[in-house]
Amino acid sequence: LSVALSGTVLSRCPACARNFANIYCNNICSPNQSLFTNVTRVIPVTRPATRLAVVEYQCFYRQSFAD
Repeated sequence: LSVALSGTVLSRCPACARNFANIYCNNICSPNQSLFTNVTRVIPVTRPATRLAVVEYQCFYRQSFAD
């Protein structure tokens, strides 16, 4: 849903939409998240079971990825 919404907002710039989707997918799906992600804030979620949800994080990318 988030990527689809961003695509709508960024539809005037297809390259921007693709770049945003690429960063989003790397942040959410990469098996190497621990190499570039620092979780800075979590909150407890109690349903269906007690667990933690990440609500804030920092990402660190190499210049070549950013370019």
